Amino acid sequence: MAVKWNRVAPYIEDGYAAQGRVERASIVDAAYDDAADDDVVDALDALGSRVFSSVDEAKQFLASQGLIED
Repeated sequence: MAVKWNRVAPYIEDGYAAQGRVERASIVDAAYDDAADDDVVDALDALGSRVFSSVDEAKQFLASQGLIED
């Protein structure tokens, strides 16, 4: 199920701000710590082992997989 971008964006943006890149592990950990719902965690988990050099790259990937919507 696709989730709204504004529900996953804070985790991706915070991860990028902290590390200068978007990596799944730290972002998913933050979502679990925040007790995010399963749909949000599933969308973030789909980032897999990929490393994104910008928030926009991560957003485009998730959108291409049908996991987020605006």
